[in-house]
Amino acid sequence: MRLLPLEAFAHVFAPLRDKYVGFIPSRGNVGDRLIDAATFQLFKHFGVNWQLADLERLDTMAELVFGGGGNMGRLYPKNTLLRQRLLDSGKPVTVLPQSFSDFEERPFKNVYVRERASQRFCPKGILAPDLALGFDPGDTPAKSSCGLGLFLRRDPEGVASKLWGRCDPIKLCRTPAEYLALAAAHEWIITDRLHFAIAALITRRNTILLPNAYHKNESMHATWLGKLGCRYATTVSEALRMCGVAPRKWFIMSFAKRLAWRKLALAKR
Repeated sequence: MRLLPLEAFAHVFAPLRDKYVGFIPSRGNVGDRLIDAATFQLFKHFGVNWQLADLERLDTMAELVFGGGGNMGRLYPKNTLLRQRLLDSGKPVTVLPQSFSDFEERPFKNVYVRERASQRFCPKGILAPDLALGFDPGDTPAKSSCGLGLFLRRDPEGVASKLWGRCDPIKLCRTPAEYLALAAAHEWIITDRLHFAIAALITRRNTILLPNAYHKNESMHATWLGKLGCRYATTVSEALRMCGVAPRKWFIMSFAKRLAWRKLALAKR
């Protein structure tokens, strides 16, 4: 079952209906691939005639659509350059819902902004939900087999102390199905990975989102996720207390586990 009804996405896809659209996914991790999976479902529902675009043959498309997720601005230069390549084709370019880390004022046909804090960098951007909130997982998730899972980023967007460990879910999963299964395996999920939090919500797990290095996570929670049952904590310690877990006890226990895993890995060498 989708987290948001299909009607919440109608204003994004209605302008693309019955057009021959070339889709270009953003360059990113498994969370971005979850957004793509949702995009394909929404294309089908709203009657968008699309195919994956060949970057060497953009002239064959009537319009181009750049995938949702990721960030507008200079934070991720590969995607910035990719968007410029699409504009250089001379075709109309629509950018599906994004966050903005700074300004990117270029002549796109339409730009959709997925949370309110980013609108200050894109005043003409159209507010729309992150497309992963429209993903239909189909099957009901299995019962959880684990209690609490703490999953933290291992990149510059992560702000939680490294002392908590860095079990990054994008290092454990290759596909959206694996991402959803990892989230579903836990009764509680604490994470600063936005789309892992969304995966946990999709699988109906208790979810606590932590901040990242800029406004994205906090604003996504304020704009959409809080209404969907996601909770927000500013620190790992605060999140653990919200789960009824003593931070000191969790830290000692998790440190002991990491030390045991390290010894085991060294013994196998």
